[in-house]
Amino acid sequence: MSSVSQALNIRLSVELLARVDRVRLWLAMQVPGATRTDAVRMVLQKGLECLEADVEAMTPEDHAWMGKDLSQLGAFEPYDFGGADPEALGTAIQRLPTGGFVIETPR
Repeated sequence: MSSVSQALNIRLSVELLARVDRVRLWLAMQVPGATRTDAVRMVLQKGLECLEADVEAMTPEDHAWMGKDLSQLGAFEPYDFGGADPEALGTAIQRLPTGGFVIETPR
């Protein structure tokens, strides 16, 4: 399989850039002269490898729960919340049409 590179212009949050810079510093100890771009490539590669490994380990039920086609969910047992009220767990998140997210804060 040949490797073809293309430019990808993205904006990263300040927090994410700080994390990438920590990876770059670590990488520079392993590979002198490593750049921020090298660190981003490494982070993306490792992240994709982890994601692909997780997807391969998913059961058909996991795929049904995570997939966009929810029509088959009735074929599985409901999720066991252990007696907790699912509406009281975690923080509500709203997805925006732009692809972003808004975390709702309790009033």
